[in-house]
Amino acid sequence: MKRALTASLILLLAGCGDGFPPLHGYAEGEFVMLAPETNGRVMQMNAAEGASVPAGATLFSLDAAAEKLNLEAAQARAAAATARFDDASAGGRTPEIAAARELLSQARAAQVRARADRARAQELAATGDIPRARLDEAVAAADTADARVSEARQRITLAELPARENQIKALAASVDEAERQVALAEDALRRRAVAAPTAGRVERILRYAGDVAGPALPAVRFLPEGRVIAVVFIPAPVLAKVPVGTKLAIACDGCPANAGAEIVSIGDETEFTPPIIYSDAERSRLVYRAEARFSGFAPPPGTPLRAEIARDAK
Repeated sequence: MKRALTASLILLLAGCGDGFPPLHGYAEGEFVMLAPETNGRVMQMNAAEGASVPAGATLFSLDAAAEKLNLEAAQARAAAATARFDDASAGGRTPEIAAARELLSQARAAQVRARADRARAQELAATGDIPRARLDEAVAAADTADARVSEARQRITLAELPARENQIKALAASVDEAERQVALAEDALRRRAVAAPTAGRVERILRYAGDVAGPALPAVRFLPEGRVIAVVFIPAPVLAKVPVGTKLAIACDGCPANAGAEIVSIGDETEFTPPIIYSDAERSRLVYRAEARFSGFAPPPGTPLRAEIARDAK
């Protein structure tokens, strides 16, 4: 039996080339901790541990009562500013002013439609039902509609009598400022929901409904798609034979026969080999920690790995 094991070991080392020993390690996930930008109580947790989600999917949302009130107040101020502007600009009765007001009315109608389309696109993009390009188009269209409303107001200003020109300009500026405050309030409300930055998997839920989350209290540990690396430990005596760029053949439980990776970085300092990976005879050896990117299949984080120099890399 011992002779058979010895013969197998010799064949294995020969397969690695020049007696090169196999490398041991594990798969490691490059996790992202998802947290809201401001503190708040989690109202709804949409994520489930182990679930794969598309980019933009809403994972959880915070209490947004204050943000909703701020938005309503900003909308009320914008409506009041618009009413003052309309009242002041109604003084002129010339055909030129009437035409300018008609253009403003058309521009406002287009603005309402564009904003509704933008809001709908934001909802669909958050659930991954439309591509990012569609959302960008809706946002651009809404911005264009806002610009046309501002332009129409300026036309009325120019059409007014010189004695009222400065007053109408000031009112138009106050309307623009009020609408900017509405946009800021809308953005603050949207930020109370946290979405997946990319496609990936929910690794662990750290906060549940009723818990407080914030910049220092992340709610979800998230593994972006393609962000699993192979960590292997290179014995110091053979470090020169495994430079950055070396392709490795990877073996593990559940790995396909053609699993592979490429070394992308090697630590500058030696360290002791982790006892959980190496046998008693190898624990005391010094090694260098190296990271490799998988080409194709990547096992789950924590999976023990065995790596050899790929044949096509020799």
